Amino acid sequence: MFDSAVAPTALERARAALQSAERRVGVEHRDQVVTLAPAEPAPVTELLPDGDLPVGAAVTIQASASLMAWLLGATQRDRWMALVGWPELSPLALTEAGVDLERVVVVPDVGGHAAAVLAALLGGVEIVVVGPRAATTASERRRLLARARQHAATILSPASWEGAALVLEVEQARWSGPHRGDFWLREAHLSVTRHSRADGAGSRFDVARHGTTAPTALATRPRAAARRRAG
Repeated sequence: MFDSAVAPTALERARAALQSAERRVGVEHRDQVVTLAPAEPAPVTELLPDGDLPVGAAVTIQASASLMAWLLGATQRDRWMALVGWPELSPLALTEAGVDLERVVVVPDVGGHAAAVLAALLGGVEIVVVGPRAATTASERRRLLARARQHAATILSPASWEGAALVLEVEQARWSGPHRGDFWLREAHLSVTRHSRADGAGSRFDVARHGTTAPTALATRPRAAARRRAG
């Protein structure tokens, strides 16, 4: 028969021994509160399926010149680029976004010869930005895309481009500031939908920019359905 008077004492001794052992080896109890460090924000290049602009392809970035500049700054990496027919895209904004202007060819006015100018640039420049003033027809865009594939170049456009490998559509943009009386808008929050062949129905991202530097925070949220697909 078990001695009921001894059992509780033995249990207490066992608990005391366990606590003593835990103190010796530094075991922490499960009820300890643990504070996790916040996750590092992802770079703006997370908007791109492979972290970089697709080569031999067209990319459209709709409804945001700022996002265009940020992605140019994040992906230039010593490559040459050309800005064609977009004088409103300011050098200051490009510099703040990280673009090396020493490697940028600027053609603000194509004089009605957009297709010829773009074709020439695609033969020697790695990234060609086709601005709103460089108007082309659908057949010209198809030929220019074929030339980009031939020369491993990338076309970027704020307007639709047939056969684009990637479409970034800014559905909402909120800017705030100034905070220091200098009249500069310092913070931006963009809701971006990404369409690509790798995305299926599409993906949605939030891009946050703080201060006067390039975007510093990028968070993703699931997309239920996409209205339009690339390609």
